[in-house]
Amino acid sequence: MIYDPAEHETLTDRAFDRDEARKFVFDTLRLVDDSYDPESGWPLHPEDDYGEGKGPASLGVYCGEAGTIWALSRLAERYGVALRHDYRRAIGRAEERFESFPIEERAPSYSMGTAGIAFVRYLLTKDEGALERCIAAAERNAGNPTREFLWGSPGTIVPFLLLRERDGGTRFDALIRSVHDELWETWEPAEDDGGLLWQQDLYGQRRRYVGAGHGAIANVAVFARAIDLLTPDRRDAFGSRLRAMLGRYAMSDGSAVNWYSLGRPSSQNRLQWCHGAAGMITSLAGLDRADAFVEDLLLRGGNCVWAAGPLRKGPTLCHGTAGNGFALLRLARRTGDEVWQSRAERFATHAIEQVCASRVELGMPSASLWTGDMGVAVYVDAVLRNDPRILSLEVT
Repeated sequence: MIYDPAEHETLTDRAFDRDEARKFVFDTLRLVDDSYDPESGWPLHPEDDYGEGKGPASLGVYCGEAGTIWALSRLAERYGVALRHDYRRAIGRAEERFESFPIEERAPSYSMGTAGIAFVRYLLTKDEGALERCIAAAERNAGNPTREFLWGSPGTIVPFLLLRERDGGTRFDALIRSVHDELWETWEPAEDDGGLLWQQDLYGQRRRYVGAGHGAIANVAVFARAIDLLTPDRRDAFGSRLRAMLGRYAMSDGSAVNWYSLGRPSSQNRLQWCHGAAGMITSLAGLDRADAFVEDLLLRGGNCVWAAGPLRKGPTLCHGTAGNGFALLRLARRTGDEVWQSRAERFATHAIEQVCASRVELGMPSASLWTGDMGVAVYVDAVLRNDPRILSLEVT
């Protein structure tokens, strides 16, 4: 099997209701805003409790306060919701609390540490000092042997890709080129047993991941989003390397395609944003549609996401229904085919049901962006607006 059916569940038969979707976004804003404490932040949700209590990561973009504050602020602006708390002050307190941890515990990471917290503070307050701290974190993270999105330089360069795409200009081009150089020089050549990946020195192991959370496709996205900064020789080689990598790690079943989670040897068949087809589709959003081979694989990846159905483990962005739904929404924009839009809407309906069931079971919302309810609200809002860009990854 190219995915494990036991990890998925039957899609709801309920149609997408725009009024219900808007109400879900409003309710999520209210619940998450109400559960914030200015002194201690948000309660630690059981699904974000890894046995270490509220450590530095609880303040970051991925599963911490910075990501929650970012999503709350953007959705409240869009929906005209007056929040109870001043989150421009709150992000300052979050950065101060992060800085109170021992230096060896404070990762420069975009998702889990310094770069992301400082970047959110800059976006909300326009504090140039916060932007400088974000730049310093990215420079300090150069050469990080994880070579992946959550902890490595492919993540800490994302703020500057976002600002370049939003504002234009060349201010951050040298920093982006330095990450291009690092990744190009460590991109493994094609080999009989695989190749075309990067080695991740991560969590005490050395492995080669393929997907968006920890693997090669997030690194490829760094090139794709600023391909004009590649030299002509690298630009020519990039297309052939990408096609070879996508083809080598693809698993096919009729009109459906998924990708192995690991290479060398190729193994595991997860189907979610962080590992599998959904993240492959969203990560290549920056590519034009000139390559028929790549387009065919992405469409077949979407077929796989749709055929498998929602994820049983929950509704979230990283490894849940909302993250897979973003792949369907991206294909709606990429192809102009309304079928993909209707599929994204059905996934949004299902994700709302999953969130509501979790709140009843646990008696509390999950506030985080990538692993909680705020990420689902971001997805539902994206479906309502037919905008496939993921907050913190593709849009500020």
